[in-house]
Amino acid sequence: MTSMNFSFKPVLLTLFAATLTLPVHAEPKENIYGKDQSSAYEAGWPFRVNPPNRLGAFDGRALKALYADKPVWIQPSAVATPLDKAPVKFGFMHNPADLLKKHPIMGMALGKNGKLVFEQYQYGTSASSMFDSQSIAKIITGFSLGALIQQGTAIDLDARMGALVPRLQGSAIASATLRQTLNMQCGHDFKWVDDGIDGSAARYAAVRFAAKDKGGRDLYAYYQELPANLPGKTFAYDPHCSDSLSMLITEKTGMPLRRFFEQAVWQKLGTSNRAAWLSPSQNPELTTGSSGFYATLPDYALLANLMVNGGSANGVVIASPDWVKRMYSDTVAVPRSENENFARYGYQAWVRSDKADTWFAGLGNHGQRFYLDPRSNSFMIIFALDFDHIKDSDKFWEWFRNTPIDKL
Repeated sequence: MTSMNFSFKPVLLTLFAATLTLPVHAEPKENIYGKDQSSAYEAGWPFRVNPPNRLGAFDGRALKALYADKPVWIQPSAVATPLDKAPVKFGFMHNPADLLKKHPIMGMALGKNGKLVFEQYQYGTSASSMFDSQSIAKIITGFSLGALIQQGTAIDLDARMGALVPRLQGSAIASATLRQTLNMQCGHDFKWVDDGIDGSAARYAAVRFAAKDKGGRDLYAYYQELPANLPGKTFAYDPHCSDSLSMLITEKTGMPLRRFFEQAVWQKLGTSNRAAWLSPSQNPELTTGSSGFYATLPDYALLANLMVNGGSANGVVIASPDWVKRMYSDTVAVPRSENENFARYGYQAWVRSDKADTWFAGLGNHGQRFYLDPRSNSFMIIFALDFDHIKDSDKFWEWFRNTPIDKL
């Protein structure tokens, strides 16, 4: 028999050479949004959030460039107590990492039973990136009002906003009750339109954040010009309602919402990093209760854990369990034209349904998600670059919140 000597060296060398030329992992839609911290951003007002500037606006780089020396910062806790990590080895059928592989998600965190079970980043972001809340800030404002009440400030939810905040007298919002304002029925004839150019969202953003010669206005004076409808009758996802709640907290405390939140909530959580919450350009004594909050994902996780645990953290009651429950139980109906996925709205919080196993959420433009389920002690936080993940992430969330931690 003739012996046959095969040499595998050339084949191995060829395979090794091929691995050197394999393309680097591509982030989803990186051709649109960029891939990492070298992506473009514009440090000016308004923040350019259209591609290719969206990543730099949403991961905090534009914030730091524009507001580095301005009084928007919130200092962390004296002693950091981040959530304990209990990483889960998710199975093939339900793996949150697949959401990041498929969709332009910058960062995602999952928590259950007081543990952080998943935390992952892409697009060059990390645990030190300060993510833009967009409208997730609204649910933080609603919770902050509960913290104010917990401190002993007597506030009647059925009192008129004009009585609670005298400078609102004469405005469309003045005759709305505080409860109606929390429920986004504050008497302002408004329709949310975000076309990225001159819709109602962009116009109000300019009123709040632009320089005076670019359209920035004193909010109290501007509110006197708002068109009115009948309070308590029409739901509208209206940032003016949220910002009037910020005015109320300032009226009661003598400080911006940002500073009250820092002292009453943020520094009691064991946060590790500073946060930021913007002020209107012509009202530095106020904070934008509807948006403009920035923080790291691990610290957002502490905030989510606070809410699913009934308002307590580190043995301290920050807002009462009753207040947290009211946030998702004292609700009004949401027309499908306003939101097809959430049927109710509570105290600055979207509520999935009126069923016993419902849950509540903060939703931010371009796909920011802050999902909270006190019943299962679960939360999911996603900071994204667009809405594409919603169908898949909602499906995953339903599985996650309904699955015990030992079955994940």
